[in-house]
Amino acid sequence: MTLSKRLGAVASFVDEGAGIADVGSDHAELPIFLFEKGTIRFAEAIENKPGPFSIMKKALSHSGFLSRCRLSLSDGLAELDPKADTVVLAGMGGPLIVKILSSHKEKLSQVKTIIVDAHSERPLVIGVLANLGYRLSDSAFFFDAGIAYDVMKWQKSPEAVAYSPKERFFGPLNLLRVPAAWVRYWSKERGKLADLIQNPNLPAKEKAAYEKRIAEITEAIG
Repeated sequence: MTLSKRLGAVASFVDEGAGIADVGSDHAELPIFLFEKGTIRFAEAIENKPGPFSIMKKALSHSGFLSRCRLSLSDGLAELDPKADTVVLAGMGGPLIVKILSSHKEKLSQVKTIIVDAHSERPLVIGVLANLGYRLSDSAFFFDAGIAYDVMKWQKSPEAVAYSPKERFFGPLNLLRVPAAWVRYWSKERGKLADLIQNPNLPAKEKAAYEKRIAEITEAIG
């Protein structure tokens, strides 16, 4: 099986021998790929609607790996299997990721690693994961079919972690590594803001906010 660039980045962050819980598993591409590679020992494939659940079950049945999985028709982490030490939350908005994590905090006691692919509100996700006791250990910023993704790997931290507003907004490791795709993304965003402030009818308050953001972007990417 060949994964999309996005799911390939998610898969690359799964540790050898992990037991994963793939929330919103869809066609179960991720667990099937990881079983084929011999990366994981167990997978819980989770869907919260009967239709997608049936599709997921069919895909895993045809894969030959069904006996090594638990299929769960449930919401988020409500029925997280004790054998899962890695949670994957990919292909969903940041507020939904936060809701899933916050609704069943007690389930996270067994979870060493959380891999997220948030399509919105990444600063919110970063702040919440830090508050839950996880530290960002790796990330990958890239474009796939013209869409920017920032896949993040979080691991349980023995010490409290706090990220500044700047780190939450841009991504702590992006600021350190300055990946080319990330620079390209923020250069484009800066250009959009520069165009907006040329509007003579733009309210002064909005113009000031845009100018501040342009300065923040320039400081971050150079």
